[in-house]
Amino acid sequence: MRPLYEAETTVVFEKLLKFTGNNLKNIVESPTHEGPDPNLGRYCFCLQKKRVYYVSEALVKRATNIIRKNLAAMGTCVGRFTHDGKFHLTVQCLGLLAANTKHKVSLK
Repeated sequence: MRPLYEAETTVVFEKLLKFTGNNLKNIVESPTHEGPDPNLGRYCFCLQKKRVYYVSEALVKRATNIIRKNLAAMGTCVGRFTHDGKFHLTVQCLGLLAANTKHKVSLK
């Protein structure tokens, strides 16, 4: 897992901004509840095999001991990059988006 590059970060944030609006700040700056000191931990976006994950920094620090090819996934999969460089959201990010969307809609 590696952190997102500048170009990848802008593509991901532009896609999330469509759904969350100004609430994107809440996603990026939300504190974690993991680790010995929850005030120090934050969430970050990491890339693994063209998939973007929303992971706490404490979990990323612990995952550095695992070999990359043995690491399947960690955190919440937000989306994936296509071969063209476009970003598509996945179903797993609905929980993250539902808490921070601009317009709420419920379906039966």
